[in-house]
Amino acid sequence: MTCHPGEPDDTGPGRTESCPVRAFVTQLTPEGRGAIAVVRIWGPDAIDVASALFRPQGRLRLDQTAPGRLRLGRIGDALGDEVVAVVLEAAIPTVEVQCHGGAAAVELVVSALEKAGAQRCDRWRVTEQTAGDRLSAEALNDLAHAPTILTAEILLDQARGALREELVRLTTAIDQKPEQALANVEELIGRAAVGVRLLTGWRVVIAGRPNVGKSRLLNALAGFPRAIVDPAPGTTRDVVTIRTSFGGWPVEIVDTAGLRTTNDAIENLGIAMSQREQERADLVLLVLDRSEPLQPIDRRLLATTAGALPIANKSDLAPAWSPADVPIDPSDIVTVSADRGDGVTGLIAKIVERLVPDPPPVGQALPFRPAHHDDLRQIRVSLLANNRAAAFHRLNSMIHGPARVGP
Repeated sequence: MTCHPGEPDDTGPGRTESCPVRAFVTQLTPEGRGAIAVVRIWGPDAIDVASALFRPQGRLRLDQTAPGRLRLGRIGDALGDEVVAVVLEAAIPTVEVQCHGGAAAVELVVSALEKAGAQRCDRWRVTEQTAGDRLSAEALNDLAHAPTILTAEILLDQARGALREELVRLTTAIDQKPEQALANVEELIGRAAVGVRLLTGWRVVIAGRPNVGKSRLLNALAGFPRAIVDPAPGTTRDVVTIRTSFGGWPVEIVDTAGLRTTNDAIENLGIAMSQREQERADLVLLVLDRSEPLQPIDRRLLATTAGALPIANKSDLAPAWSPADVPIDPSDIVTVSADRGDGVTGLIAKIVERLVPDPPPVGQALPFRPAHHDDLRQIRVSLLANNRAAAFHRLNSMIHGPARVGP
């Protein structure tokens, strides 16, 4: 069993003993290769454990060093790894070690500290210790997995209390102004549409008939040749994906097989996959070839692909039709040349506008996990039923309940 230093350890009914573990060690930075990794040791004996292993440059041991002062030295068997160590000013004795970011280097340092008496635990334990409340702990946990700077900044706002403070205000409103509370809950539910995508991002599928330039468009949006392109129709037979970001928002772009009637069994499998991907998409980019007359399948796709963003590709060639020839609002059509890159910047802006029409301002409270969304919807149900006690109980659990490791 593991526990925090100083916490009681339940060993049976009516019995508690002081937790025997006197120091913990964990890697704070995400697993995987990096330039630098950060390892934390904390607990009553943290400084003693780290000092016993740390071989400093200079005569002063680590436990003789003032808090906040960086020390260069080595940790680990034999030559060990060159590290920077610092004693932190904290309620619980704490040492942070910065070492090389490779998995082997991190394991060398952590294993040495473990052999010296520190108990290995996961990053979530540190988050629980330092966050102070449930929502901040969850935001800090997700912050480690943020795919872009923008999403990290939004999660950092939540870790600093943006969502918690708004929910605390909502507890008062439920009691005193239930109608206003319902309006506030509705607004938070709307914001969650963005919040729950901060880690997973949005899925954008490129569709259209064969040979209209779908794969070239994927490459243009990606900024490098991710997909094979060829003049022969039906070249793309599988789903090709790439993760990127537009305007700071994480996006997965999906290139799919051209939609047409064919006797080729393998191509038909690709077309079926394309149709399934469109059903899963947050946005479909419907690509049309501007250099050729519109074909019946183009018009059928325009009529049946609800909510698609039409793309008039191959603007570098002479046009065979104009936006006025298409039975939709001409202003909805984005004209590009995937081959030369013309209009791609404007297309990206249009995609962002479709995916995130109301981006949150700096510091705004944002429910950022599906569980938060579910909680808010249950609170709305209770308020609509005039069951303020149930709404208050669910809201109080959101704020003060135990933090959840995963989303």
